Parts: sequence; structure tokens; C-alpha cells
Amino acid sequence: MLIETLEVLRCPYCGGRLSLVDSIFHRATATEIHDGILGCHCCIFPLVDGIPVLHVLPASTVARDHLQAGRPELARRAMFGLDDDSQAEAFDAVASSDTATYRDTVEALGPNFEGGYFLYRFSDPTYIVAQAVTRAIGATVLGGGRRAIDICGGSGHVTRTLLDLSDEPPVLADLYFAKVWLARRFTAPGCEPVCCDGNAPMPFARGAFGFAMCTDAFMYIWTKRQFVGEMERLVDNPLHPGAVLIGHTHNERTWNPSHGQPLSPEGYADLFETMEPRLFGEGHLFSDVVSGGPLDLTRRDDQETLDRSPALTIVASRHPGVFAKHPLALPDAAAGELRINPLYTQTPDGDRVRLTLTFPNEEYAEEYGACRQYLPETLTLDRQAITSLAAGRVTGPLVELFQRKVIVDLPKRYY
Repeated sequence: MLIETLEVLRCPYCGGRLSLVDSIFHRATATEIHDGILGCHCCIFPLVDGIPVLHVLPASTVARDHLQAGRPELARRAMFGLDDDSQAEAFDAVASSDTATYRDTVEALGPNFEGGYFLYRFSDPTYIVAQAVTRAIGATVLGGGRRAIDICGGSGHVTRTLLDLSDEPPVLADLYFAKVWLARRFTAPGCEPVCCDGNAPMPFARGAFGFAMCTDAFMYIWTKRQFVGEMERLVDNPLHPGAVLIGHTHNERTWNPSHGQPLSPEGYADLFETMEPRLFGEGHLFSDVVSGGPLDLTRRDDQETLDRSPALTIVASRHPGVFAKHPLALPDAAAGELRINPLYTQTPDGDRVRLTLTFPNEEYAEEYGACRQYLPETLTLDRQAITSLAAGRVTGPLVELFQRKVIVDLPKRYY
């Protein structure tokens, strides 16, 4: 963790500032803290492998005790939940490898870690909408030294789209240590990960951010009123209006295979007290993205549209540029590396390669089958086109393939 990140951190329980307790075991440089104990008025918290753990759940207290005894490696194992010595040693071997991929590392965490669908995350329908909305709003409200935060951001897939928009390193906050560790290493290198509980007050200073967002997770938060109030607090700056985004939250009035504890559209709207929200049925935003834009945030969906929408996107901001039509520009070059979408099986055919859309299982096909609106069932590519991916430039015939997510821009060493 960068030492300067202490400026935005606060204790979630007493609200006090946090500082390194240098009388206890710690490892730090002039600019970063690698391991140690953070203290405030009421608590001490572990900072494990560069990640502050700002909750008091059991794994946190075990990790804290290990750090106080000078055992940082065991503190990290505790936060990963690696109780079995053989599994812990196998994971440590993968984690120390310079060639291990995101996929290798997720597999080393064991079958209980929810990593499978993340392999396909960068082209699924919920992601492409979240990415488009995030970039549209972030490009509007950030700048002038303002920072973004992705709350309940998992292993950083949407956080990655903030890296070039947030003037300071964007903060990724999630309850699961393994996920934010993966984000920093693979998915969103350069972000500042913080391990905290979304059902508790947020461990950050008032007005510390210009953009606070949460995508594909809010329906699983129980303390929704507190959560929204905290998001409003984090962007509270009268001189520089920020924005709050809650993306892909399920609708109580429709069925979903992973329902969570959703609210009705009006129930979501009533959570906001200091900012007026605007609700969007996600289907229209999806159509905007699939058609190539613009992303129309001037739209005001009627009640019937909202009631029939399986998922909703909620935006609240006083910034005059947020509720506008935003063009969806394609990048000229990859942020990571260009790869054939892993949803395609590749079959050699002479000087060409045949691609066939292949879902990993029926559950994935049911939940994310809307990707068929932009991913063709089959297509054939010249080997020369595939070879040109290594250059990392989105030009010529790659433009349409990139727009349709046949080719995806993946983090390096992703799979």
C-alpha cells in the first residue's frame, strides 16, 4: 500500500485516522507499507502483503496476531483461508512464480473459490454495460486530482477500466482478500486494494473520491441504506460534483437465478437522501453498447420499462455532464494483450482457423446467453490476423472483431 493512501483511510468504527504502529513488526519503504499493523482511536488492523484489512472478522484477527508475532507469511495464509498446509504450500509456489497466470492462481486457491466464470468476464453482457457506463461517467467527473473507488469490485475487472481515468490510483474495496490481491497482481495492477466489509461503514474519508461505484454486487448487500449513504458521503464535495453508480442490481419484480436480496425500482430510489438518482433498465443500455453507441444517459425509462427490467443501473450526480449521450470510442491499442475470446474453441483449417462459440456449461449459457447478440456462433480467421494480435494495435480487420468481443483486451498472463 502506498503510504499516501493513509490520507483517505479512516477507521470504519470510530472514524479516526489510521497510522502505522511502528513499535510492532512491520516491513515498509519510504513510499510503501508491505506488512504491519494500522492503529486508530479504537482498534488495530492488519496490513497484509500491502493490503489493509479494515474489518474484525475472524481471519483478520488471526492475521493480526501472526503479524504481531512477526509471521507475515502465515498472516497472508490466514487471509487466503488456506488452513491445509499442503494446499498453502502449493499456492505459495504459484504465487511466487513469475510465469503463473490469473487462471493458474485461481485454480491454486481451490474449487471453493468462485473463479470459473471470471475467465470469460471481459466479454459477458453485464461487463460490457458496466464498462461502458463506468467509462462514460468516470471520464466526465474525474480529473483535477479526483480519485475513483470501486466498492465490492471483486478481483478488479471493472476497476481495470478506471486505471487511466482516476488521477490517483483507484481504490478497489472488497470483503475477500484473495480477490483484491488477484486484482493488484493481474487484473488491475496499479489500483490500491482495501479489504473491508460492505455491510459496515466505509473506511474512507468524506469527499475523498470523485466517483464511487458498485457493479453486480449491490443486491447482495443487506445494509443497503447505509451503503448508499456511505457512497454519497464519499463523493460529498460541493465544489467538485462527483457521481455514484450502482450497476447491474437485480429487480425484485423479475426472476433471476442469482437473485440476492433485491428491491423494487422505487425501493432503490428511496435509498438516496442527498442526491437524486436516475434509474435505467439495463436492456436499453445494453442495446446502446451492442449498436456501437452512443450510450444515452439522457434517457428516462418509464415505470413499466423499469418494472420489467431484470437488472437496473442507478446513477446519481449533480455534475451537468453526466446525463448526456456519451460516444463509445474504441481504443487504438491494447491496455494488456489482445487475445481470441476464451469462449471460442479454435480448430486449425489450413491457413485459417475456425472459431466456434462454446459455453463452459448450461448455467453460463442461460445467464449470459445474451452475448450471442454480438458474438457470432462460428467464424473463420486467417492465421495472419491472429498473428497480428501480438502487435497490440486495434486496426484494420481487428476493429470489428474487437467491437464484437471476438477479440478481447485481456490483462497480461490472464489465461
